[in-house]
Amino acid sequence: MARTMKDRLRIRPLSILGMTTVWALLWGSVSPLILVSGAVLAWVVDVVFPLPPIHWDGRLHPLGFVKLVGHLLWDLVVSSLRLVRLAFLPEVRLDAGIVRVDLHSDDDLYQVAVAQLISLVPGTVVVEVVRHPRRLYLHALELHDDAAVDSIQSMTMAIESRVLHAFGSPRQIEDFEAACLARPAPRTPQMEE
Repeated sequence: MARTMKDRLRIRPLSILGMTTVWALLWGSVSPLILVSGAVLAWVVDVVFPLPPIHWDGRLHPLGFVKLVGHLLWDLVVSSLRLVRLAFLPEVRLDAGIVRVDLHSDDDLYQVAVAQLISLVPGTVVVEVVRHPRRLYLHALELHDDAAVDSIQSMTMAIESRVLHAFGSPRQIEDFEAACLARPAPRTPQMEE
């Protein structure tokens, strides 16, 4: 839906504050000139490049959020140690490949969150995101056999579950769990070279 000119020229304080903060950090100064120029630039960016509104039906679940962050930190440590081990092996056999993972939730926000969390973990990176059907293509290391592919798919489903249990509405969580039961993780390898 097209935005009216009045709506586009409206000042969005949080957006402007965020961009002004980044501007000040980039300049390394909080002088009045930097703050005013950052605020004006932020407003111009907000008018010229408006972002679509994000409709979030979920809510923050503190315990789920703590679990999400805890697992992320654990994954970062374990994956970093795996990469250090690979770096010091006398003969490196990466067996890298692309793994397709179908997601069970149907929301752009959660798909992006899952993709970002996966990309933060060393050794895996999202190379493509497909919206319909919800799917991620991941580049991963050490895909020696079908069990390694299943492990990557299981890791992605676990991250998706933690994201939903941290930020989803009760209905979204229920729909996710029903989709997991209706469409279990594939047992056949879906590695593409």
